[in-house]
Amino acid sequence: MMGLTEMEMEHTEHVSVLERIIKMMDKYGLWKIFQAILVLTGFLYIMYNVQNLPEIVSGAFSRQTELRQEEHDAAVEVRRSIKPNVDILLKDGLSTLNADRAFVLEMHNGTNNVAGLPFIYGEMTYEEVRNHITHVDEDYTSINLSRFNFPLFLEKNHMWYGTINQLSSIDSKLAARLTSNDVTYFAVIGLYGVFNELGYLGFSFCNGKTPPDDKEIEKCLTSTAQRLSILLDSKH
Repeated sequence: MMGLTEMEMEHTEHVSVLERIIKMMDKYGLWKIFQAILVLTGFLYIMYNVQNLPEIVSGAFSRQTELRQEEHDAAVEVRRSIKPNVDILLKDGLSTLNADRAFVLEMHNGTNNVAGLPFIYGEMTYEEVRNHITHVDEDYTSINLSRFNFPLFLEKNHMWYGTINQLSSIDSKLAARLTSNDVTYFAVIGLYGVFNELGYLGFSFCNGKTPPDDKEIEKCLTSTAQRLSILLDSKH
């Protein structure tokens, strides 16, 4: 008897496989076979992910790092773009009130205590001064605001202006610090974003300079603060 050709052998194998599939369908039913295929597929998928877990985790971590960097770069670009407008607003306020110094002190979270409560810091991020008035922005970096009474007072009152002697009755430590900068009259208002407090806008009058009337101060503080808050609030 002559042997089977290669094509005949392949055909026989296909028929044999088909017969086994038909027998399995008769024995277990189509639905159970389908369930078994699903389970097997799920098992193979899990095994694949387990074997490639380090690469998957590494890829996810890298993407998260990229997203954080992209957010940081976007925020830096926003900071750069708003500076000219912030400077213009401070210069306009400086001119309107005939003040010696205009500044923005922004709040930020510092490190936490052992219970996880954050220390709130303030930093003078923008400053404009008149001729012959010394810049003090470098003296007001990472100031721990919890050491002063005035931030809590301002949180309740929103706006304040007066002499350094009047300020001393509220916060003698802040008054002493401003006195070292030759400040004799001080006007300040809180800056608020959509969801949180952003910091403070302030105007200083040095060496006994007389400020304008109260209505003019309030008007300038309010209008300048509103426009600054829009620029400084990333969630606006």
